[in-house]
Amino acid sequence: MSTLWKKRLLKLGIIVPISLNVVATVDALTRSEFNPIRHWISHQSLGERGWLGTWNLLLSGTLIIVFAIVLKLTLESGRSAVWGSIFMGTFGLGLLIAALFPIDPGLNWPPGLPASRSVSGQIHDIGGALVFGSLIAVCLVLSSKFKEGSDWIRWRVYSILSALVVFASFVLCSIFVALDFSNVMPSAPSGLFERISMAVGCLWIVLLTLRLLGNKESTN
Repeated sequence: MSTLWKKRLLKLGIIVPISLNVVATVDALTRSEFNPIRHWISHQSLGERGWLGTWNLLLSGTLIIVFAIVLKLTLESGRSAVWGSIFMGTFGLGLLIAALFPIDPGLNWPPGLPASRSVSGQIHDIGGALVFGSLIAVCLVLSSKFKEGSDWIRWRVYSILSALVVFASFVLCSIFVALDFSNVMPSAPSGLFERISMAVGCLWIVLLTLRLLGNKESTN
C-alpha cells in the first residue's frame, strides 16, 4: 500500500468515531418518545428509523476493521502494534455483530412492544461486550506505544484513564439497566453511561489517529 493511501485510510480513525457518535446522538434526539438517557445506541436499530441505527453500526464496524488493518501497517512492528490492531479490529467486529443481530425490545422501546428475549438479542449482547472490552483493551495496549515522544508519559496516563472511564461507565450502564429491568429504579440512566463509554473510547481513537498522522508528517 502506498504512503499516500495509507495516510488517507488512516483518517478513518478520525471520521468514523466522530460520525458514529454524531449520527447516534442526532438520531436519538430527534426520535419521538426516544430517551437517550435511558435507551442505548443499540435500541436505535429498532422502531422508527431503525434502519439508520443499523446502518450506522454496520458501516462504522466495517470501516473500523479497515482502519485496524491500516493501523497495523502504520505501527509496523512490536507486540503492542499487533495486539493494538487486533483489538481495534475486534471493536469493529463487535459493531458488526451488534448491527447484524439486533437488540431485543426492552426499556419501553419500541413503544408498545413488551420486553422479550431471543437468540439474536443474546448474540447482540456478546457483540456489545466485545465493543467495550475491545475499547478498554486497545487503550491499555497502546498506552505506551509512543515512548520515543517527549510527552509519552501524558499519553500513557491519558490512555489508562480513558480505559478506566470506558470500563467504569460500562459497568454503571450494566448496573443501571439491571435496576431498570427489575423496576428497582425505573428509567435509570443506563443509556447515558453507555454513550459516555462509547464517546470516551472513540475520542481516544481520534486522538491516537491525530498523533499518528502528526508523526508521519514530521518524518516526511
